[in-house]
Amino acid sequence: MICTMRIALGLALLIGGCVADHQVEQVDPKPVVQPRTCSSDITLDGSTGSATPTKLALVLDANGTSVCLHLDATHNLVSAHFAASTDYLTGTSSPFTAVLQDGSFATLLDGWDVTVSDSPPRTFANLEWNAPLHEMTDVVLWIRSHGATTPTTLNLTLFEPFE
Repeated sequence: MICTMRIALGLALLIGGCVADHQVEQVDPKPVVQPRTCSSDITLDGSTGSATPTKLALVLDANGTSVCLHLDATHNLVSAHFAASTDYLTGTSSPFTAVLQDGSFATLLDGWDVTVSDSPPRTFANLEWNAPLHEMTDVVLWIRSHGATTPTTLNLTLFEPFE
């Protein structure tokens, strides 16, 4: 009986020893890491009466870039509306993600996609927020690509929407 068990165990080890694991180990993609330093430092004055955006040319990857913004609504009369948007791209989904954060990088608001037209559809990433009236507010806009490295122009504005 002991001899039979040894033979069976020997065969099991021999057979098991010849089995090769041919699975390729999946490497996790690099985690997204937000830059904690600003690539740009921009002040927007909401009382100028003009909604002409400040334009910033960017090439974005998965980590993206952080843009420090100083939203000056100290002289706005009724409201101060902040808007950020990317270029229009063909399709029903933007390749960009935008997040507005406070000075400690806590999320205030996530951006969203806006699609216009349907032949062909064109989509841009958009983020809008009402800044505190009569205050200077420092925020960080983190914008990144959730696909391949992609160029865009970021349009930034702070304005009095009822003017």
